[in-house]
Amino acid sequence: MERSRIFTIAAWAIGALFLGAVAAVGFATGGFGLGELSQPQEEAFDQDYRYSWNVDEDPVTGLNISWFHGPVELKVGDGNVIYVTERSSGELEEGERLELSSSGGVLTVKWNSQLLALDLLDTRSKALAVQVPAQVAAQLKELRCTTVSGTVTARGFSAEELEFASDSGSLELYDLRGEEASFQAGSGALLLQGAQIAGELRADTGSGTLELRDVAAGRAELSSVSGGLWYQGQADQLAAGTISGVVEAALAACPQQARMTSVSGGLTLALPEDAGFEAAFSSMSGEFRSDFPVSGDRGPSGRALYGDGRCKLEFATTSGSMVVARG
Repeated sequence: MERSRIFTIAAWAIGALFLGAVAAVGFATGGFGLGELSQPQEEAFDQDYRYSWNVDEDPVTGLNISWFHGPVELKVGDGNVIYVTERSSGELEEGERLELSSSGGVLTVKWNSQLLALDLLDTRSKALAVQVPAQVAAQLKELRCTTVSGTVTARGFSAEELEFASDSGSLELYDLRGEEASFQAGSGALLLQGAQIAGELRADTGSGTLELRDVAAGRAELSSVSGGLWYQGQADQLAAGTISGVVEAALAACPQQARMTSVSGGLTLALPEDAGFEAAFSSMSGEFRSDFPVSGDRGPSGRALYGDGRCKLEFATTSGSMVVARG
């Protein structure tokens, strides 16, 4: 027994010394450098490469951007020249620089001039800024921008077809106009503010939040896996759904149809005072509630009627609440 007790004391002593040494090293290195990982430093892009494209000599009716790592900014400027600026941390060899080309009036900006534009072994980051003359930005047939990572920002463009997509970066889009639009952010957030889409608007995220403010669309189809979803504006038809995030929509006018779905998140639809709607709702354990005095069913499933019932609403959850609020 005495020998066992001695071994136990010795083991505790050695363990204490080891933990003390680990703590000392961790303190000296600022948490083994993990503190720096949790607070990433903004990369210093100290090399600029500038390109220009005269739209009077070579007209541009479309813009197609394919980027890999790093922020992308699209903005509207004056004059008759498109300015493209590529920035990097360190000098780039010729084959590492972006490629600028045109076909059928579509100006393409590609990550580099190699055969495989998105080289999986290339981990560097480069920043891209594209300034487009107002006369061109106002009447594009197509505007497409796809990235792997890095925030994409765009403001003030009009195009018949709009497409923005990022695997892990965020999208921050302002004052866009178009006939059809598609916005996708895998794990990043998606912000769309001040947009007018005459036809169909599609927007979806994986784990990032989906926020659309002051947006008007013919049909808005929105989805998110686990991020929250917010829509404010107008839509003739609205379809919005998540698995575990909340869904909130505030409409300035009653839509023709609206369908909102979630597994565990709550659903809230705010309508104006002159709303008239018929709501079909279904849930396993969630409850339906209305700020408007409705007639009809109570409980987790049923139908509710308010006014002339011209607006057709549909709610479906597993455990989330379902609410029609006064806007």
